[in-house]
Amino acid sequence: ISGTAAFADSAISPSAMTHWQIVCDSAATESERYAATEFQTLFKGLTGTELSVASEAKQNTGAIYIGPDAIARAGKRLNLDRLGEEGLQIRVTKDAIFIGGGRPRGTLYGVYEFFEELCGVRYLTYDDTYFPDPSTVRIPLGKHAYNPPFAFRWSYYGETMKSPEFAARLRTNTVSDDPKLGGKTGYRLVSHNVAYLLPPAKYGKEHPEYYALVDGQRKLEMGGGGPQLCVSNPEVIDLVTQAVLEEIEKNPTAKNINIAQMDNDSYCTCPNCAAIDAREESHAGAHLELVNKVAERIEKAHPDIFVSCYAYMYTRKPPKHMRARHNVLIQLCSIECCDAHAIDDPSCALNREFCKDTAGWKRKADHLFIWHYNTNFKGYLLPFPNLRSIGGSDAYFANNNGRGVFMQAAGNAMSAELSDLRNYVMSRCIWKPGRDSWSEAMEFCRLHYRESAQPIMDYLTYYHDLVQTSGTHPTCFPTESALCINRQSAQRIMAYFRDAMSRAQSDEVRARVEKASLCAYRAALSAVSIPLHISDGMCRPDLTSLDPDLLNRFAELCKKYGVTMEDEMTSIDTYIESQKAFHQGFKATTIENDTWRVVLLPESNAKLVEMTYKPTGRNVIQAARALNRFRFEEWVRQGEGPNPQRILPYEARTEPGKVTLTLSTPDGTKVERQILLDGDVIRVQTTLTAGAARDFDAQVHPEYDTGTASPDPDVLSLYIKSPAWKQANAGWFEGIATDDQTRAIREAVAGGAFAYFNHEAKFGIEQRFNPEEYVAMGHFWDPSRLQVNLELFPKPCHLEKGQQASYAYEVRYIQEPPR
Repeated sequence: ISGTAAFADSAISPSAMTHWQIVCDSAATESERYAATEFQTLFKGLTGTELSVASEAKQNTGAIYIGPDAIARAGKRLNLDRLGEEGLQIRVTKDAIFIGGGRPRGTLYGVYEFFEELCGVRYLTYDDTYFPDPSTVRIPLGKHAYNPPFAFRWSYYGETMKSPEFAARLRTNTVSDDPKLGGKTGYRLVSHNVAYLLPPAKYGKEHPEYYALVDGQRKLEMGGGGPQLCVSNPEVIDLVTQAVLEEIEKNPTAKNINIAQMDNDSYCTCPNCAAIDAREESHAGAHLELVNKVAERIEKAHPDIFVSCYAYMYTRKPPKHMRARHNVLIQLCSIECCDAHAIDDPSCALNREFCKDTAGWKRKADHLFIWHYNTNFKGYLLPFPNLRSIGGSDAYFANNNGRGVFMQAAGNAMSAELSDLRNYVMSRCIWKPGRDSWSEAMEFCRLHYRESAQPIMDYLTYYHDLVQTSGTHPTCFPTESALCINRQSAQRIMAYFRDAMSRAQSDEVRARVEKASLCAYRAALSAVSIPLHISDGMCRPDLTSLDPDLLNRFAELCKKYGVTMEDEMTSIDTYIESQKAFHQGFKATTIENDTWRVVLLPESNAKLVEMTYKPTGRNVIQAARALNRFRFEEWVRQGEGPNPQRILPYEARTEPGKVTLTLSTPDGTKVERQILLDGDVIRVQTTLTAGAARDFDAQVHPEYDTGTASPDPDVLSLYIKSPAWKQANAGWFEGIATDDQTRAIREAVAGGAFAYFNHEAKFGIEQRFNPEEYVAMGHFWDPSRLQVNLELFPKPCHLEKGQQASYAYEVRYIQEPPR
C-alpha cells in the first residue's frame, strides 16, 4: 500500500506534521477525547512522532481539530443532524485538519477513516496494525465524508468480542457499551424469544391454548428453545404486548424489542392461524399479524421503538397481501443459502430463491436487517470457500434496503479457521459495502503474513477454484463432500502451508502462519476417515501419505493458539479426545451374507458405517464425510440413552448374519437392537425396557448416499406410499420442500414405506415398517452432500418401570423405482 499519491501543492506529508498539535475541546464527549488519543497513537505508529494533545490551539497553524466542539472553536461548523450517530467529515488544508462526526461514534470513526483512507493504515488484528512508509504517504487536501449505510454491523468472531478497542477500529458497533468507544448501537440483534415472553412454565398448565397446535396437540416442550405461540389467539396478543412493554422498561436505550419465533418449524396449525397463512400464502402471515398488532399498541406509548421479528425458515417467504407496519423491523435470514456464491450470483440457483424473498420483503417492509451465515457450524476449523462471495453479498444487502447486517461466524470460539483474516474482510465489507472481499483477503495476506503470504494466497486461490468448479453449493452446515475435502485436497492444502512456513523469516510471521495452518491439519483429520478404514476388526484412520503424528501436532497448535471450539456445540477438547479414541481404533463389528455386508461401531452409538450390497459393490451409507458425523444411528429424543450429543457404547453379540446390541443407561433402562440379514432384506428391531418411569421418544436416523449431486427430482426421487407409491419430491427446488410437501411426507407414515431412487445410477433404498408403530416420517435431502435421510419416528409413549416399547423396520436395495 503506497497511500494516497498527490502533487506537493495538493497534499501534505505526515513527516511535515511532526510539530503539529492535536486539539480536543474540554467539552468533548468521552469518545471524542478517546478519538484524540487514538489519533496520537496512530500518528506515532505511522511517523514515530508523538503529538501533544491540548484543549485549545496553542499556535495559529498546524493543528488537528478533533470533534465538533474543537472544530466550532476554530470557526468551522458541522451539521450534526445530518450525520446521525456515525456519519463523519474530514477536511484537510495545508495548515489544519478537521475531523468530526455525529454522536456518539462519528468523530472516533472519523479518526480511523482518516488513517485508513488517507494514510494507508490497516487495522489487521488486535496486535497487528500496518503502517506504510511515511515517506510514501501524501494526505490529499480537500474534504472527505462518509455515512455508513448499515446502522448495525457485527462481524461475529470471538476475536471481535475479546477486544472491544480493536472492534471499534474495525467500526463494529455492537460489542461494547464503553462510552469511550461511543457505546454500541441501540439496535439489538433479533433473537428467538416468544417462549420467553410467554413462559410455558407460567402459562402452559392452565392455558395450553396459548401455544402452537402441532400434529393435533398443544405442545409445551419443543426443541429450539421452546414452543411457538398460537399467534392468532387474542389473549396471546394481549400478553405479548404486556411482555414487550415490560422489556422496554427494562431496556430504555433499546431501539427495538423482539417478538421472534423459536428455533424450530413447529408453527401453529389451528384453524385461525392456518387461515391467515393460507390467505397470505406464507407462514409469515400469522406471525406478522401478531407483530403488527403489538406494534400498533406499542407505538402509542413508544413511537420511536421498533418491534422486530425474523423472516427465517418458515417465515422467510413474505406474505402475499399484508405489509409490516412502519414501526416493525424485519431481520431476514439466509440460513438456506450457498456460501460459495454471492447472494445475487446468477449462476447459483440456490441463492436465487433468497433473492426473490428479499425483493418481496423490500416491498413489504420499510426496515430490513440481514442475518447472514459465514462459517461452517459443523466444523469451525475446516476450510470454508466464501472469501469471494462476502463482498458481493454485503453490497446486495445494502442495495436492497438492508440497514443492518449480522455476519454470523464463530462468535463463541477463538482461533477458528483463518478467523483473523475473515474478521478483517467482513468488517471492512460491512463498513463500506461494495468492497471486493477477495481483494481485501489478498491485502490481508500480503500485510499480515509478509514473506510467507504467497503460498497462503495460492492456497486460497486453489481451494476456492476447487469448490467453484466442483458444482457443489455448500451452505453453513456442509459436509466434507460439499467442501471438496478429501485425501488429495488435504495433502495439497498441507503442502501450501509447509511452503509458507519454510519462507517465514521471523518468529512473529512463523506464529501467524502456524495459526493459519490449523485449517490444513483439520482438513487432514477429516480426510483420513474418508472413507473409513476398517481392517482386522478395527476402524482406524488411514494415515498413508500423511503425517503419522497429525493428531498430536493439531492438538499442540490448538493449545498454543487458544482454539476453544471444534464446532458450534462441541469443545475442541471433546473433539480431540474423540479423535484420540478413533486413532487408537474402534472395534468394528461385521455381519454378512451372500447379499449384504454390514459394518457397525458398537462403541460409538452402534452407528452403521457400511451397508454394502454385494451384487453391485455399492455402500449405500453416506461415506464421504468424517467419522464424527452420524451416518446411520438410532437415538432417544428424551431421557437417558444415545443421542447426537451423547455417544454411548453398546455390547455386541454376533451370530451368522445377525448382531444383537445392548446398552444399559444410568437410570437402569435397557436398549436392545437386533440387526438380521434375511436374504436381500436387512431387518432391524429395537426394544427399550424402562428402568424407571420415563417417556419413550425415539428416532431412526439413516444417512444414505444418493450417488449424485444433482438437485433434479427426476434424477434423485423420493417416494412415499400413500396408499400407492408416488413421488414425493416432484417440483422441489434444490432439494428444498415446501411446508406442505414436508407435511405430506410426515403424514404418509400410514403407508408404511419410504424410498429414494437414483434414476441415472439405477439404485436406491426402500424402507418398510408397520405404520402402527410410527407417528411420522421425515426427510433431509442435500444434493451438495450427496445425501438423503429417510427418517422414522416411532410413536412416543410413557413407560413405567419394567414396561417396554419397541419398533421394527426393514431395508431393501432396489434397482428400479418402487411400484
